[in-house]
Amino acid sequence: MPERSVTFDIAEARRGLRASVCPGLFRMVPARDGGICRVKIPLGELSAAKARAIAAAATRFGNGIIEATNRANLQLRGIRPADETALIESLLDADFGPTRPDADDIRNVMINPTAGIDLGQDMDARPLARALLAHLEASSACRALSAKFSILVDGGEDVAVVDHPHDIWLASLDGGSRLALGLAGSPPVRADDPTPFMAVRAEHAVEAVVALVALFVDEAAGDTTISRFRHVLARPSRDDIFDRLSRRVGRALERGATVEAWRRRSPVRLGHVGVRPQRQTGVSFVGAVPPLGRVTPDGLARLASVAEERGDGTLRLTPWQSIIVPTVATPNAQAVMETLESFGLACRASQPLATMVACSGSPGCASGHADTKSDAVTLARTLGAAGEPAPRIHLSGCVKSCASIRVADITLVAVAPGLYDLFVKDSAAPDKFGHAVARHITVDDAGVRIRAILAARSSVEPEGSA
Repeated sequence: MPERSVTFDIAEARRGLRASVCPGLFRMVPARDGGICRVKIPLGELSAAKARAIAAAATRFGNGIIEATNRANLQLRGIRPADETALIESLLDADFGPTRPDADDIRNVMINPTAGIDLGQDMDARPLARALLAHLEASSACRALSAKFSILVDGGEDVAVVDHPHDIWLASLDGGSRLALGLAGSPPVRADDPTPFMAVRAEHAVEAVVALVALFVDEAAGDTTISRFRHVLARPSRDDIFDRLSRRVGRALERGATVEAWRRRSPVRLGHVGVRPQRQTGVSFVGAVPPLGRVTPDGLARLASVAEERGDGTLRLTPWQSIIVPTVATPNAQAVMETLESFGLACRASQPLATMVACSGSPGCASGHADTKSDAVTLARTLGAAGEPAPRIHLSGCVKSCASIRVADITLVAVAPGLYDLFVKDSAAPDKFGHAVARHITVDDAGVRIRAILAARSSVEPEGSA
């Protein structure tokens, strides 16, 4: 990644920020427990030294809570207003800043967390993703992009996020010699998923995405109703977008039934949890989930030490609010997993806290009706470990569902302290969370009902089903 070549005037950088509800390095968003500072981790890879710098900053300037986000970044909570400038300076000194201060919001290029080490990958997505990230940082025109505008490069990995919506996405075709190019969505897996409508040769992929970003910026200029690519797609036809893009990148683009019929193979469910072999001989990665996406400064420092002593000195953050220790000698991998479990991390897919998500709840957010983090721990104890991968359960402090972009298998929406509405995922239901099973129930009652739901599902599944 390009290194910062200038010293920022922090006060000037902060004055130039656009209004946004998204926290950033220079923008602290107030919450009930203090300010939130979100630190972008380029492509989700964090060196041990930088992990320690984050831990030190959280201890010195925050309330000691570090959260993994669903875009593979980290955020610090409880920042006092008087400490904001000092925190920013400490993070810039640790080289967490962008190359331009106004580029921090738009450093939203994602890859799958096992890119380059995944057994099933078609291509190493990292070089292409780095080139796109460098363009976003360097181009002054890109400063017009929304802080939520995002790009995905999918190399066909077994460990993959396929239900996170992106403005532009690329996914490997033909072993990576071509890439499917899609807008306002993610690579299709199911038969009814929205499909890409063009492909691009790998050597022209950067050029095509740069041209698409320019096309978007042109469309959004002077129109405040356009902030994401889905707003652009609501106007011109696919043919129009393809024709306009083709004029910019020439014959590198392709259309046709083969592209539109393409589906990505399904990723390995919970492939980011536990010990998994890498494509490199003799090494494995170990995936661990901090309970409800939160890790203490001491816990992050310990993870950094494990990465140095047993891995390659890096950690990888995932879109599932978890952490991977890569490149562990396979004979040592089980011991590393047990070490991470001794830190309180979930490393087995059967553990409820390996798949449970909860927002900050009433202690951290004025909109939260209940202490979702505490209630989630209670619910996890009630459910206990299952003999199979746990369902994805989401506890939301209100109907906004900030902690989860995707609809969970089971959702509890707080309506009052300790009381929730319980939903089961159902795309045909009128509510976005699914089918309402119960209203205004306690966490203990929810645990009993969820266990009954899971038991009923298990009893009707055919033998051998996944």
